[in-house]
Parts: sequence; C-alpha cells; structure tokens
Amino acid sequence: MKRVLKALGQTLSQSILLVCTLALLVLAGLAVVPSQAASAGQYSSQAQPEAKITDPAESFEDLNPQAAYKDIVNTAQNPAKVEKVYDESLKEYKQEHPQENIVQKAEDLIEKVTGKE
Repeated sequence: MKRVLKALGQTLSQSILLVCTLALLVLAGLAVVPSQAASAGQYSSQAQPEAKITDPAESFEDLNPQAAYKDIVNTAQNPAKVEKVYDESLKEYKQEHPQENIVQKAEDLIEKVTGKE
C-alpha cells in the first residue's frame, strides 16, 4: 500500500510539473507573438500606394453589368464566337502588356553578337 501511494504521489507530482512547464511555454509564446507583430510594419521598405477614392455610383454605372452579362451569354452560346472573343482579348492584352518572349530575345542577341543589325 505504501508503494502504491508513493507511486501515485510521484505520478501526480510529475503531472503537475508537466502542466506548469506547458503553462510557462504558452505564456512565453504569448509574450513573444505580439511584439513580433508590432514591429513587423516598422521596417517596410516599400511605400504603400495611395488609394484613389471614387464615387461608387459613377463607377457602377460605367460597368453596366446587365449588358456585360448579355454579351457573355451570347458569346457562350456560339463556340466560334468564343474563340474569336478570346483571340481579341489576347491581342488587347498583348498590346497593353508588351513583353518580348524568350525566342525574340534570343534572336535579338544573336543578331547583336553576329553584327547583323
């Protein structure tokens, strides 16, 4: 009986020690996390762009969602029209975002090195 009580007391003391250790770790974690978040914005090297304030009513009227929906439905019903619209959108995108592809860059470099400019 003495051994059982001694083993039970030892187990209980180890459990209490474990719970106290875990509580200490949680408290240490809570103390560290807010300080990291508070200093995160101090060293930002990029300036945030200023937001442009617009009148929501004007921008919504410009969008005309019903007309856009009708256009999409009409386009989706005709597969040939879908491809045509896709090609037009792709051309517009390439005009707005001109980027040389890797093949064009390689050709330009070859011409530059060989002197055929």
